[in-house]
Amino acid sequence: MLDIIKTRRSVREFSPKAISKDDLLQLAEAGFMAPTARAQQSAAFVIIDDKKIIADLVTVSPGARVLANAQAVIAVFCPDVNKLLTKEMVMEDLGAVTENILLAATSLKIGSCWIGIAPIAERMVKAEKILNLPKGAFIFSLVALGYPLNPEKAFYVKDKVKPELIYWNQVK
Repeated sequence: MLDIIKTRRSVREFSPKAISKDDLLQLAEAGFMAPTARAQQSAAFVIIDDKKIIADLVTVSPGARVLANAQAVIAVFCPDVNKLLTKEMVMEDLGAVTENILLAATSLKIGSCWIGIAPIAERMVKAEKILNLPKGAFIFSLVALGYPLNPEKAFYVKDKVKPELIYWNQVK
């Protein structure tokens, strides 16, 4: 598992090869497996493989341009924050959900890139309208997906460990 974590990278150039519906469902399932506060299961997903909808999502933010050549997108959203037991932890929940999707994509050799939507209201309103989210729902992130255009450059180990930022017991 550490290999998956160490080789996960943001992939922004995708081949035209389609991702199977089974693989897309596996990615959503991985999202459901993320830890959430009090096991509140705060996430829902819109799996998008319709090129018109993906093209509309490109306009949501400057970072969403990566969606232009994605083969699919998973939108991570909270269906109704008012029904959660621990509302104040929903952002942490959805961050963990998004990360699980990214790691699962890497394990399937599918490239992925996290596009942050929440908490920027303008992005949220645009994306929620495009995806026709119900009243009370809010979108958290979009995950661009596709097989890497250059697989040999997509998944590699980059030393990001900073021993000087690891402390024992207290920061001294």
